Amino acid sequence: MDYAKIAAEAEWLKANPHFIEKPASMEEFLGADYLDIERLVRPKMKEALISIFGSEVNCNVISNFRRAMLTGGIGIGKTTFASIALPYMAHWVLCLKDPQGYFNLLPGSRIAFMQMSTSEKQALEVVFGDIFARIKHSPWFVENAPYDDKFTKQIRFPKDVWIIPGDSTETSFEGYNILAGILDEADSHKSTTDKDYADVGYDTINSRIESRFEDKGLLIVIGQMKKAVGFAAKKYAEFQKDPLAYTMRLAIWESMGWHRYLKTDGTRDSFFYDKKRKQIVPAGVAVVVTSEDILEIPVVYQKSFENNPEKALRDLAGIPPSVSDPFISNVDRIELAVEKWNARFPGVGSPVSDSPTRPKFAEWFTGKLDPRRRTLHLDIAYSGNGDALGMAMGHVAEVTEVEGELKPYIVFDFLLRMKAQPGTEIMLSDVRHVIYDLKEEFGFKLKNVTMDGFQSTDTMQQLRKRKFFVDYLSCDRSTLPYEDLREAINERRIEFPPYLTYLNKGDTERVQIAVKELMELSDTGKKIDHPTDGSKDVADAMAGVVSTLMGDRAYRKGVTSLSERRNRNLQEQEAATGTTGFADRITPSLRPDLGITGLQAPLPPGNVGRLGLAVPDRLQPRRER
Repeated sequence: MDYAKIAAEAEWLKANPHFIEKPASMEEFLGADYLDIERLVRPKMKEALISIFGSEVNCNVISNFRRAMLTGGIGIGKTTFASIALPYMAHWVLCLKDPQGYFNLLPGSRIAFMQMSTSEKQALEVVFGDIFARIKHSPWFVENAPYDDKFTKQIRFPKDVWIIPGDSTETSFEGYNILAGILDEADSHKSTTDKDYADVGYDTINSRIESRFEDKGLLIVIGQMKKAVGFAAKKYAEFQKDPLAYTMRLAIWESMGWHRYLKTDGTRDSFFYDKKRKQIVPAGVAVVVTSEDILEIPVVYQKSFENNPEKALRDLAGIPPSVSDPFISNVDRIELAVEKWNARFPGVGSPVSDSPTRPKFAEWFTGKLDPRRRTLHLDIAYSGNGDALGMAMGHVAEVTEVEGELKPYIVFDFLLRMKAQPGTEIMLSDVRHVIYDLKEEFGFKLKNVTMDGFQSTDTMQQLRKRKFFVDYLSCDRSTLPYEDLREAINERRIEFPPYLTYLNKGDTERVQIAVKELMELSDTGKKIDHPTDGSKDVADAMAGVVSTLMGDRAYRKGVTSLSERRNRNLQEQEAATGTTGFADRITPSLRPDLGITGLQAPLPPGNVGRLGLAVPDRLQPRRER
């Protein structure tokens, strides 16, 4: 008998009279007197459990955090984690003399621990089944808190302490005093256009915890991130910023431990993988292992990454795709298009400011003396109900050969997004003046405008009066515009600016909106669409521009091929003065790593051109003629 331990516990109980027994620490709880599974728990799972619940018992709260999330690849041990966490919390409460009195509840009030899954069957058969097994075979629970075996779909302990499985589509658990809960299979819950049941379930459990127990409860989210814009990814990003939340994301090999993947000499049997470009780094190539884009992966998983990189990244590494079935799978080439634009115009950034409601053109933005034809697409929106207006203008910079076929190399002059504030509208008359100024004030050879939007007839008529060729082009009724855009991206013959903007007025973080929208696109079978909480206003505008430039050979008139450009580099370098056009400032410096072979150059000093855009109030005064 350990008299020292008994004396120490007596002292603890004297200092904490609410308890009839000192709860076990997490490490003790995994041991022989409680669950007796310590040798079977993976080191990373044990690390997460001890981080959340502490290495020593906290006599005031059930855990060190109010929220926690465990995510990653398939098989990392999320179910085992849940089957330990809920019994531990029940154990902590059962060690109290009067749990209801401790939490200021009425006598007889049930204190519940909620385990929510995607369906009743899933809830009972998976996590709840493991929880039942842990408790059924625990010496402590058998001796000190035997459950009522008449109930097979709930675990009812003495002192009105219950563990309840639940379905995210039901509301039967709403009447319980929920002290803690686990939301399982975070990205697999039912989702409709009206609501995401994971969100609803999370909010319900969280409100029950806070209203009954204030800051003494704990809500845990477990499950694989199936897409980068889903519920799990949203909560993971939210929790990472919250000092009262704990997060852990693991690849399967991190959960298993690298000791399982060693060569005979003791070094790791691994390869390096560029997750951004979705390709294995060739042997012998130096890599920066601290780079976020480079993963070290055991060789045993190499075939999976070669055969299906999207699935391997999601299921093994715990890194979700932007959407479950991305329309543009080569996402690295989306970012490459921005890198190439930056190389062409180094150091200038986007031609459009980051305001979500009053974007402005930069001082240097001009198209004077640039003879190439432009086309513009307008994705119309009106009110502040969530939609935004997207606008993009582009041109054919050159003609390049792709597998024996000459195709246009497309450069976007600008991307623009406007969103009306709630209760206000975007004035289409102001938007039309933007288009007028691009031609008349900024000097771009802009004649063709396409648009996709309800009630666009008046805008079409007004533009035609100003001698624009105007047509209706829908990016929803046909997938062809997006197929043209994807083809240009995949073939590395497109460039667009690094357009950072705030999604809403008052936001504190900017988003590279075009990259975000393009990565989140998915093919629904009927149209190319965005996630429930996403957008595609700028992407629609880009697709409209590319569709026009691909389909009309007139935009290639006067545009030379890439090989001709190379031969003229020296002469054009001499001609690149302060009066050259916006998109044709050429030097002989080459960037073969980006696929740029002679088209980039610094912007000339003293370039003329003032801003003509501020929306939605009223455009800035147009330049005097």
